[in-house]
Amino acid sequence: MTDWERVRQELKEAGYSGFEFDSGETAVPGLSGEWVFSNIPREGGLKHENQPLWIRILDALPGSDTVEADPENAPESIRNIATEHGLEVVIFSVSADEARIALCDPSKHDL
Repeated sequence: MTDWERVRQELKEAGYSGFEFDSGETAVPGLSGEWVFSNIPREGGLKHENQPLWIRILDALPGSDTVEADPENAPESIRNIATEHGLEVVIFSVSADEARIALCDPSKHDL
């Protein structure tokens, strides 16, 4: 069983405060069961300039806000915390400056 409070504390210590716990079924592919989620700045692999060319083109269109949602694009510290706790990273929405990201229990959803 995941100690979600510990996960939230580690995320806060890594500079990502504001992660909230939630559970249930969602329309987001790969996100159901239990998870923590938050908006984070678009940094690292999520930054516009670090996306593949075709994604950068789509991202530049007015109102598009597109990123490649590969979990490997999440910040390394978030990926490390997820790995340490046996969790999966799901990037499920993006704006010009932020991405909405979740860490969820892989046994509770289908990827």
